[in-house]
Formats: sequence, C-alpha cells, structure tokens
Amino acid sequence: VCPRSYPHYDSGGLTDVRRFVDLNIRDPGDTRVLTEMLELASKLGFKGITLSSERPQPQMMRNKALSVGIDLSNRIDLRPRSTNELSKALRRVRRKFEIIAVCCENKTVSRQAAKDHRVDILTFPPLRTNKSRVGLDRQGAALASKSNCAYEICLSDLLEPSVDRARFLIDLKRDISNAIHEGVPMVVSSGAGSPLQMREPRAIASITNLLGISKDKGLDAVSEIPRIILERNREKLRLGFISPGVKEVR
Repeated sequence: VCPRSYPHYDSGGLTDVRRFVDLNIRDPGDTRVLTEMLELASKLGFKGITLSSERPQPQMMRNKALSVGIDLSNRIDLRPRSTNELSKALRRVRRKFEIIAVCCENKTVSRQAAKDHRVDILTFPPLRTNKSRVGLDRQGAALASKSNCAYEICLSDLLEPSVDRARFLIDLKRDISNAIHEGVPMVVSSGAGSPLQMREPRAIASITNLLGISKDKGLDAVSEIPRIILERNREKLRLGFISPGVKEVR
C-alpha cells in the first residue's frame, strides 16, 4: 500500500460507517483495569484497540476483547539511542507485534527509522528538557513516505502538564506540514493509560483541526489509516508471506 493510496474522503456521509481504531492504548499493567478499558472503548465507539506493551497480549485477552466487540492488536514502542540499537530491536520484535513504533529522540535514529520498512509509526515526543526537540523535518518525511511509515499525533502528549503546550503545538504544525507535503500517512491516537484518559474517537480526531488538518483527514487518521496499517501488517505476519502479493505455497 503506497502512501498515495491512503483514503482522502471529501464526503461527510462516509463517517457513519467508519471503523474507529485507537493505535495507542498503553498497558495499565492490571488485567482488571485493561478489561475495563476494553469495555469502555467499545462504548465510546471503537472497533479496534492497539495495546502498547513490552509483551504481546495472550489469546485469552484477545478473546475477551472480541466478546465486547473490540479487535485487540499488539504494539511495542522502541526507544533506541543509536541505529545499532534500533536494528537489533527490530530483528527481535518484528514477528511478535502487529505495530512497531519508534520514539525518535535524536536525528540519526529518526532518519534510520523513517527509511526502515519494519517500522510502522514514528513518534516525536514533546520537549521535556533543555535539549532541542527532534521533529519530522522535510528529509525525514521524504524517507518515511517512501517506506510507508506513518507519523503519529498522540493526544496524551498535548495533555501532559509539564509540556510547554504552545511551543509543542508550533512544533506539531511544522511536523504535519512536512508530512502533508511529502505524502506521509498520519495517525492520531489517545495514548491513554487509564480509563479516565480515554476519549471518544471524534474527540481524538478533533485535535487535528487545531493543527491545520481537515475534518475528514482527521477522521481518517483514527479510522481508515490505522485499519490499513493493521491489515497490511497482519498479512506480513501470516505463515508463508514473502512480500506483498507473494506467498510461499506448502
């Protein structure tokens, strides 16, 4: 799936049939709380949830999610300090998780992650120290577009009390401008780690209006684009997959 083939709807009528997916729910570390979050996600209107955790969820939890109408998938967020760390981590986790995100805190790692086809999502955290924030510049966006890597906007980053929100919004707008210019697919997620941090899908998508993204593209970022990414990766994880459209027959 090339970036240009991602949907760009201009008809509000299609929003009624969207299947909303939150690609970034953080593992609360408590099965009871996670069950509550899955039930709440269903009530809020989600059809899919991707859980960010160091370990994949067992089939039992996937079955529990399905019982409340939620398709549960697994995600890992890598925070490598070097390209060597990134390569080792990708070899270790690619076959274990449906979504691999890389938190880019230095430019060298962000460049390598952007061009690696094993990386699904690039995240650029807000500035929390005196260091300069790494963002999605034009060169990084061009690399991400070629490798079909998505750029993530995470609502929880904007809600952190320690973040300089005005400065971070300016940075996000610059990142998004570069992503749009180079055709990088964008996803927007909640980053929720508890039921209280969860939001309904249209509320998550609405933050994109402040960042210069149209209503329909904002809704795509929490529905169609996450769905396409998941479908593509699940195809890769199936036995016999060699490359898109090519399978080994046994």
